[in-house]
Amino acid sequence: MSTAAFYFTLSWGLTVGVIASASLRGFVRFRQLPPSLRSLTWFAAFETFVELFSKFLIKGLHLASNLLLFPLDAIGTVGLLALAYSHALQSAAFTRVLPWALGLFSSYVLLDTLTGLGTVRYTPGVQVLSDLLLLGLAGLYFRKLLDELRVVHLRRDPFFWMSVGVVVYALGDLQLALFGNYILHHILLQTQRTTLGLVRIALLFIFYSSCCLALWMRPRR
Repeated sequence: MSTAAFYFTLSWGLTVGVIASASLRGFVRFRQLPPSLRSLTWFAAFETFVELFSKFLIKGLHLASNLLLFPLDAIGTVGLLALAYSHALQSAAFTRVLPWALGLFSSYVLLDTLTGLGTVRYTPGVQVLSDLLLLGLAGLYFRKLLDELRVVHLRRDPFFWMSVGVVVYALGDLQLALFGNYILHHILLQTQRTTLGLVRIALLFIFYSSCCLALWMRPRR
């Protein structure tokens, strides 16, 4: 195993450990959590499943790529986080729009998947759209904080930290989405692809760490 591959495996293990820890913590305290953090717990459990199943496809079934999980991951990530934010925002307008937005997004993902059957490729359209939606969710929560000014200590607010992680992850992932297909087709060295993978793992680590922090904090009364 090369040095880059070793660090990739180690980084992936730490990242999965973080989101699995968030999931476990959420389920231990599930009955005491508000609806927003309960939805965040389901998101953590979903991401843990996706990460482990993705590794099984490559190591267990010896598939060359785990891109076939991307549509499921995109719909699950946006859907579960949108549900969590709907409870956190407590906005009637957002709650009314949410089913339509998720329905349109899911339809687009499925259509994009069907048109790309038989190919191994990144789907930048889906990735860009999901990143923009995540940024929108975080932006709405930051706007709520500024409009209401009810949170005295931001560092004690779980969804503040969750939103910070969402913004960092989505902005970084957006860059990978814009250049993903070019890298896939033009960069042939395995070490370079592994380095790209390490960048994505780092973004996921920040994303999952924010979720873990949110679920380990005591909710505000």
